[in-house]
Amino acid sequence: MSSLGIKSIKFALVDKDGKVKTGVDGIFQDATDKTGIFTADQDTSYGVASAALSGLTGATTPVYGSDQVVFVSTGKGTPSSVLTINSLPIVIKNAILGNTADGKGGFGIAGKADPNNRVAYLIESREAFDEDAPIYVGMYLGVAAEAAHTFTSNNAADNRAFDAITITAIETKTQGFGKYWFSEAKSFDSAAMLSDIFKTPATPAPAPKTGQ
Repeated sequence: MSSLGIKSIKFALVDKDGKVKTGVDGIFQDATDKTGIFTADQDTSYGVASAALSGLTGATTPVYGSDQVVFVSTGKGTPSSVLTINSLPIVIKNAILGNTADGKGGFGIAGKADPNNRVAYLIESREAFDEDAPIYVGMYLGVAAEAAHTFTSNNAADNRAFDAITITAIETKTQGFGKYWFSEAKSFDSAAMLSDIFKTPATPAPAPKTGQ
């Protein structure tokens, strides 16, 4: 799989079933928000610098019998992603990390990631060597953490500290950790891809009518 550059990353806070949270519980922390999905790109976050995925597969261990390798035991990986974004909006970053706001401009440092603050994301790249055919990779559930942030003095050049967030994936009951999509693939459906990663909340059943 060959890729060219990176365009954007979509994020959403989700519940344990992977359904997107909206309103004050969503990524915008805003009662008027109806979508719950934030797109990090050049317009909202000064662009995405990199997205590094690791742990996509587990270790393989040879099994010997009769003086030869007769089987290979395969372990399951734990996918993890380091997403480096030039400048996430403050509310968005702290919502992804699960940091609690104090209502006065402060966000708490708890010392550990919040396992109940689940994040789904979808990365959009570009497929080499055609910039009109992007590659996508998405994870259904993950827990985000920022292990370190270093401030350094400017010198002859500006020294910036970017937002580097590690998201460790959680396995779903039926869909695994996530999925790749290739826009060049036959019958690629972008709407189906979005609804797969960013599941909409179930519509409540209507209240029964009275007097019947």
